[in-house]
Amino acid sequence: MDHLRYLASDQLKGRGNGTPELEEAARYIAGHFESHGLEPAGEGGGYFQEFPVPAGQILGPGNGITLQPGLQPGDLRPEVDYVPLASGPDVAVRGELVFAGFGITASDLDYDDYRGLDVRGKIVVAMEHEPQELVEESRFSGTALTPYASPLHKIMNAKARGAVGLMLLPDSFQHPDQPASLQPGGRIEEIGIHTVLLTSERGEGLVQAAGRDLDEIGNWINTTLLPRSFSLEREALLAVDVAMAEHRVRNVLGLIRGRLDQVIVIGAHYDHLGTESTGSLARGASGQIHNGADDNASGTAGLLDLVRQFSGTRPRRGLLFIAFAGEEMGLLGSRHYSEHPTFPLEQTMAMINLDMIGRSKGDLEVGGVGTAAGFREVLDSARETSELRLSFSDVARGSSDHVPFSRKRIPSLFFFSGLHEDYHRPSDDWERINVDTLGQVLEVVRETVEGLSGWDGPFEYTEVPRRLARGERGDRSRPLLGVLLDTSWGLGGVRFDGILPGSPADGAGLQTGDIVVRLDGEAVTGLEEFSRSLGSRRVGERVRLELLRNGMTIEVDVELSARLPG
Repeated sequence: MDHLRYLASDQLKGRGNGTPELEEAARYIAGHFESHGLEPAGEGGGYFQEFPVPAGQILGPGNGITLQPGLQPGDLRPEVDYVPLASGPDVAVRGELVFAGFGITASDLDYDDYRGLDVRGKIVVAMEHEPQELVEESRFSGTALTPYASPLHKIMNAKARGAVGLMLLPDSFQHPDQPASLQPGGRIEEIGIHTVLLTSERGEGLVQAAGRDLDEIGNWINTTLLPRSFSLEREALLAVDVAMAEHRVRNVLGLIRGRLDQVIVIGAHYDHLGTESTGSLARGASGQIHNGADDNASGTAGLLDLVRQFSGTRPRRGLLFIAFAGEEMGLLGSRHYSEHPTFPLEQTMAMINLDMIGRSKGDLEVGGVGTAAGFREVLDSARETSELRLSFSDVARGSSDHVPFSRKRIPSLFFFSGLHEDYHRPSDDWERINVDTLGQVLEVVRETVEGLSGWDGPFEYTEVPRRLARGERGDRSRPLLGVLLDTSWGLGGVRFDGILPGSPADGAGLQTGDIVVRLDGEAVTGLEEFSRSLGSRRVGERVRLELLRNGMTIEVDVELSARLPG
């Protein structure tokens, strides 16, 4: 608990990737490895393995919006007069400015801002949000925004119609108190068309220069739901120049050498969300510390305690302890290790992953039991002496650091004590950890490590069918879709960052990069709504996903299967 309280303290500010506090945690873990006599197992004879993680984009020198006359760079300044949201294939595009209302085409609602409008080779100017946003009886969706209100729909709609750029204007007539300033530093997506968000002052000025009034236009559209689109009778040169930035973070590795030249990997990720709202399931969480006590200070503290317990021993097979960074950004640390191992993978006999093991109410779920013949026997022995109620799954479900090892055909076990209402929220604090059951979990893990280290049988990877039979774990099981979510996506909907092989998503043909905008007809506006909606489904239930893929809308039916939550 000393380890856990420190790792989940405000001092470490949520251990966000690329922050000084994550580096402080890495040094703390390495110091513990060293003090207990573990051999450095990183690169260059040290305890660390460094790798890059994306840190967003840096605006290059070529950014700018220039308005006719003149078309010389520097009329509108990035992060002062506008912020880029998306980029196209060329640094600069030039075209006539055309106003297109809200930039929405909704055939199911008999609404189209582009009716009779040709925008090929032009730059579209459109308002944020959607018509009648504050009207309870609106044909859109009352006062709840539809997917048509998202920047994503407006971007894809303009691109599909041949526009070379899109300028979004703040919806000042429905939200007159909206700040005129912008928040710089957001992620810039590569979607194939330059897109920027102007300040209210600059947006209103563009429309006024054409002799039009933005409030009058908005009121007309709100009243009639008819388009009010026209040329702004001027050209613009729009340049979006973006360079990718990256942070350097580090896995921490320490080895207890065994009598055989083989190892069992014991892993846990030590990173979390930091103070970023990206990935958070709490509303208005920007700037709040997400301490991640259970996720995953609990697993990291457990790993450190196992180091203490096994230090000074000489097991039959060696124990390679790895604290991974980059997990919250898509398993980047474990992926990097699996591609650049410091100990040969062919001599890595098994992987044990500890992720969220601190909130058990007497239960412990262990996934991956079917991936090697000896796992079940070892775990059955540990279950006999444990006070916990252990449930086993042949497949190591969930998106955590065992996945890259499984893909390398290394038998893997995933220890997990369950999801809870504080997951990815600022309220995941150390005071909510169940100390007694955490100790019981570590007892099971310790016995499992001892059993596998001394196991006489073969460690041959067994391919387990990803799809479990309906009802294998009961109808109350959380259902599996089988996707990794892009937690940094912010233009609307939810984008997939990966598809688990053999999962329902894989079987239904879902692809990395697909963006979900509706689930069973209900709008998906972000991660929270998507996770809540999926969590309300049952194993075996079919759901219909409306997706955007390469600018096209498609619908896919998926039957959800059982899984270990995580």
